Amino acid sequence: MGGLNLGPQEIIVGLLVIVAAAFSVWKLMPARRRLKSMLALDAWLAHRDFLQGWRSRVLARHIQSAAGPGCAGCAANTGARPHPPR
Repeated sequence: MGGLNLGPQEIIVGLLVIVAAAFSVWKLMPARRRLKSMLALDAWLAHRDFLQGWRSRVLARHIQSAAGPGCAGCAANTGARPHPPR
């Protein structure tokens, strides 16, 4: 009546499968839902003391790029130049 005996290889493979599945879900998720997810993560991290450097460097940049070009991308705004395509 042995329990579940997992070796290090099975644990690593399981973690890789979980990470790959999460990455696939993230990439296939609609852009609006990804933006809402990042905004929710940002709001949650705003009340925590850990990962503040990552929040300000990485997450803020990703939120800005996911939000779109802003007013400069609108055809009605003739005073601002749109961002160059990537």
